[in-house]
Amino acid sequence: MSRPQQTIRNTIAILAFISILSFFFLQRADHTTTGAASQSQIHNEILTSEDCYIELDRLNSYGYDSVHYSRWEIAVERTKKFDKFSEKLDVPVPQFEKIDTGPNGGRKALNACAPTTKITAPMPPVVDASHLLFGVSTSQERLAGSLEAFSHWAGGTKARLFALVEPGRQSSALRQRAVDLDIDMTLIESDQEVLDRLLLSKRDARSQWGVIMDDDTFFPSMSHLVKRLATYDASAPQYIGALTEDINGVSNYGYMAYGGAGIFLSMPLLEEMDKHHDECAQLTEFGDKRISQCIYLHTTTKLTWDRDLHQLDFWHSDGSGFFESGRGLPLSLHHWKSDDWFPVDVPGMSKVSSVCGDECQLQRWRVGDSGNWFFVNGFSIIQHSYAQTWDPSPWARKEGWAYSLGPLRPKDEAKITLRLKEAIVDSPGSLRQIYTYDPQDGQSPYVMEVVWRVTKMA
Repeated sequence: MSRPQQTIRNTIAILAFISILSFFFLQRADHTTTGAASQSQIHNEILTSEDCYIELDRLNSYGYDSVHYSRWEIAVERTKKFDKFSEKLDVPVPQFEKIDTGPNGGRKALNACAPTTKITAPMPPVVDASHLLFGVSTSQERLAGSLEAFSHWAGGTKARLFALVEPGRQSSALRQRAVDLDIDMTLIESDQEVLDRLLLSKRDARSQWGVIMDDDTFFPSMSHLVKRLATYDASAPQYIGALTEDINGVSNYGYMAYGGAGIFLSMPLLEEMDKHHDECAQLTEFGDKRISQCIYLHTTTKLTWDRDLHQLDFWHSDGSGFFESGRGLPLSLHHWKSDDWFPVDVPGMSKVSSVCGDECQLQRWRVGDSGNWFFVNGFSIIQHSYAQTWDPSPWARKEGWAYSLGPLRPKDEAKITLRLKEAIVDSPGSLRQIYTYDPQDGQSPYVMEVVWRVTKMA
C-alpha cells in the first residue's frame, strides 16, 4: 500500500472516531434537567457574528469612551421537569478586556461564540388572579411612572387594579397605557374615596381579597403571591401584611400592616369594617394606620405577619444587603422609586423572568471556585474582599434590623459591585443585562454583559 493511501485511511479513521465522540457528547447534553451544564455540552449552539456583538452606541449613551468589557452567554432550556437552580453557575470569573467605544458607535462584531453555560428553568406559569382586587391612591404623574412595573405582576393575570387619582390631564393617556400593558385598571378621579370601602363595592362572585398598596409597591411574582394567599382561609376575616423591618419604626408607628408591603384584607373582614364605616371615618389617622385602628377597635381580627412581604424602610441605603442575601424571592418590595430610600430598577430586574422564570429573579449563584464571586440575577455581580465564611449572629444581635431580618453580616466595605444598569429585551426569549462598576480612581468603567437566550421549550 502506498503512503498516500495509508494517510487517507488514517484520516478517515480519525474523522470517524471524532464523529462518534461528538454524537456521544451531544446525546449527553440532552439529559440535563436541573442546575447548569458545562460549556462542552452546548458547543453545538454556536452563534454567528451577526448575533454576537458589543453595542457601542449603548455604552456611549452611558457616557463611556472606553470600558473594561466581559461577557457571559447563558442558554436556557425551559422544562416541565425543572426542580431547582444549583447554587453555582458554571461560568468563569469575569476576565475584562479594554475596548474603545469610539466616536462613531455602531456595533463591534465578536467572533462566533458559543454559550458560556446552559441552565434549565421552569416553564412559564399560567396565572389567574381574578380573585384579587388591588387599590392604590396616588397622583397621575406617579401612576404614569409605575405602570410599567405594575405590568410585571398585573399584566395578563386577570387581577383588577383600581387607581384613585386627582383630576388631571393625563387620564386618557393613563387608561390607554394600561390597555397597552394588558392591565385591567379602573381609573377613578376622586380624592374622597376610601380604598377599603371602594374595593368592597367593586367585588364580584370571584373576589376573595382586597389589596391596598403604595404606588411603589412591587410584586416580583404574581404566581408566588397567588399560591401564598391560597394557604390562608379567605372565607374568614383575615388581615395580612408586614411590619417595617426597623424596630424603631414599629416603636414609633405601631404594630400594623405597612402599606408599602401590601395590605391583604379578606372580603369578610372588609364587610365587618364597612359596618363601622362611620366610626372609622372619624379616626384622626390616615392610610395604613387608619386601617389598623379600624380593624383593632371594631373587630376581633389581628394582624398575620407574612415574613415574605417587605416594607423595606432602608433610609438612604443602597439595599444591597437585602437584595444580595440569597434568601429567596420576596413576595413584595417597596421604596424602589425614591432616591431617599434605595433606587432599584425593579422593572429592569424583573425582565429576566421572561427567559428563566420568576424563580430566577434575584437568584444568587456562586461564580468560580474562589468563594468570593457571586451573581445576583437582575441586581449585581459581586467580588467580595474575602470568602463568606464568618459567623454573623453576634453582630446581628446589636442591630435594630435583626428582629426581622437577622441573622445579618457586617458590610463588606471593600467589595466590588457591578450593579444592573439596564436590561434590554431583544426579542421574545432573548435578553441582555448590562452590569457596570465605575471606579473612583480615574480608571475606565467595568462592563459585564450577560446575554440570555431560550434555546428549548420542553
